[in-house]
Amino acid sequence: MLRANVVAGRPGWTNNNSESMNHVIKQFTEWKPQQLPQLMDKLRELVAGQYCEADRAMVGRGDFMLAASQAKHRLTVDVWSTMTPAQRDKASKACFRPPAPPSSTSTDGLLTVPLTPGAGKNPHQKRQCRAEKSVTNKKLCKPTNASDDDDFC
Repeated sequence: MLRANVVAGRPGWTNNNSESMNHVIKQFTEWKPQQLPQLMDKLRELVAGQYCEADRAMVGRGDFMLAASQAKHRLTVDVWSTMTPAQRDKASKACFRPPAPPSSTSTDGLLTVPLTPGAGKNPHQKRQCRAEKSVTNKKLCKPTNASDDDDFC
């Protein structure tokens, strides 16, 4: 998920986000170990609640609000209440779908690859503008009491 968010242009996703979500899950399960089927049911409930909060944000209700870039998707409560479930689902998907990463397609149209900035480069590697002169200092020393075998130290 982290890699998908970075490719989609969401570099703000950090380890704190996952730690925060881990805390929410622990609160939702009341800090008690769960059997797998019960945990899956609780996670479904949690995700359904997040979808409800996202829908509330679209109509200007609840604890969250749409970002300025998504303001065009805002609906009034009256319009939302008259929409069918399929229309609501379509409106939600249009609002919260991550933008497609930029991609490049081959000339024959058979291959499409995402354009990721800095692909193939080592992280934190600086490119030098031009070749720089390298300087080496060799100190030759000959001790005063050196034998013929010890020419250099």
